[in-house]
Amino acid sequence: MTTRNDRNGVRIATLFRQARGLTEERTCNLERIREEDGIDLAVSDLPRPGYTACLVRPGPDLPCGIILAPGQSRGRERFSVAHEMGHYYIPTHRDRPATWCGEDDMVALADSGKGYEWEANDFAAELLMPRRWFMTDAEGRDPAFHDVLELASPAMYDVSVTAAAIRFVGVTGEACALVCARSGAIEWVARSEAFRYRIPWCGYPVPPGSLARGVVNGEEPNELPEALDPYVWLEVEQQATPELFESTLSIPSQGQVLSLIWVVADDADDEW
Repeated sequence: MTTRNDRNGVRIATLFRQARGLTEERTCNLERIREEDGIDLAVSDLPRPGYTACLVRPGPDLPCGIILAPGQSRGRERFSVAHEMGHYYIPTHRDRPATWCGEDDMVALADSGKGYEWEANDFAAELLMPRRWFMTDAEGRDPAFHDVLELASPAMYDVSVTAAAIRFVGVTGEACALVCARSGAIEWVARSEAFRYRIPWCGYPVPPGSLARGVVNGEEPNELPEALDPYVWLEVEQQATPELFESTLSIPSQGQVLSLIWVVADDADDEW
């Protein structure tokens, strides 16, 4: 099992924030960091360049550059830039002349098998949403998109909703899971430490009766937590009676539906 002490990206980002005097800044000024370190930024002229973000190291005497795929929202763009900064600043990533990072890389988790991308995501999350600040701001908030959207807003951390939701699941003490679906099938799942239930895994269809299935079928998403039959999502024995809430969010530009599943009465012993 991976522990926080194993997370090289988090450690480097924490040291980076300390060295740059950013420990008291909630919203990180990426533009200032880029300018200070001579990292160029450009947006690709191609509508579909085949990557979300790319870091190019042309040579020891030439400036590095980050190239972004067009059409990204401000919050999403900021996370893409911070991800590539992870590749730039993490010492063990410096042997690669270029990194070409796609959609899957930007959400790579510990169990993805993509060590470099997971470390870059850890770096980006800690740089943009430092754990100390984020835990304080997330305290008392529900695992629902209504609250996550506030955390993602420019007034708070100025990141994509997906990034803020993954971070929320990673720091909260609530039993919750973030499910991403595309074309009616589950693409990836992120769980909080307190979430110990079995749910459908990657590649499985979004369960019938879930709010996410409704959004897939054309219904409007609901950012507020809505009570739902727990057996729609959870694989638990019939004598267990957990309370389950679900909130949903649609990301049309990515063809994705996000679902936050929140178990309030966590009285089951099932391990996922």
